[in-house]
Amino acid sequence: MDAYHAALRFAMRTGGRLSDGIRLGYSEGFNAGVMVDYVYRNRPHGVTPLGTFIDRVMLNHPVWRGVRGRRQLLVGQVRTALAEAPGQRLFDVAAGPGSYLFMLPAGVGTLWAGDRDPDEVARGAARVAREGRDDIRFVASDAFDPATWPEPSFDILVASGFFDILDDIEDVRRLLRAGTVGTHPGSRWVLTVMEDHPDLALLRDVLVDWDLGPWVAVTRSAEEVVEEARPLGWEPVAVEREKERLFGVATLRRVR
Repeated sequence: MDAYHAALRFAMRTGGRLSDGIRLGYSEGFNAGVMVDYVYRNRPHGVTPLGTFIDRVMLNHPVWRGVRGRRQLLVGQVRTALAEAPGQRLFDVAAGPGSYLFMLPAGVGTLWAGDRDPDEVARGAARVAREGRDDIRFVASDAFDPATWPEPSFDILVASGFFDILDDIEDVRRLLRAGTVGTHPGSRWVLTVMEDHPDLALLRDVLVDWDLGPWVAVTRSAEEVVEEARPLGWEPVAVEREKERLFGVATLRRVR
């Protein structure tokens, strides 16, 4: 770790905790679902006005702006996929709190949200109950094991922010194989990837992952994921990038 990252790590773990977002990141992981939801809301909070100011600086970082742009593209592509036919079955393989699902209109299909974290499943189910969205269902499942998925085959899969955290290409391939088992020809897969980042070493040296260890991340293009998916019968339908050019969002269609 260089001197800059060491100093930044010390500052964020001490005075930075005046920021609600930084404190949440260190307690849950900076790429955990609850943290990403906090970034989506984009409303700074902190202990004292200084804490709120630090929070605003954090939320305005280009990466978090890119995350919010990624979500807009994701919702747009999911809406397009759902509009192709009535009553489709959608499954987010690692949904976390699945907040984007509540941005979709009711009645467009059956929306399943899977996650292996029971806290995320409970949070999502509680929101379903509060908002009366009986079309959204949260379940405990393993993204890599389609035997744990709530139905044997889905019309639409979603992986938002999940490919982004798979630093091992073999895990990418495992996930693509699982998605192929859990779909049929004609199914679509809407996914996001982190294509670039201004400082990957900062993630590792300063921040923490969802398991509270160093956040080890790699970047890969949407086209790289497409090429891994092609041998399994998937072809690209759309690829978009948000304004910061850090994240790509793609829709794939299973053709065989």
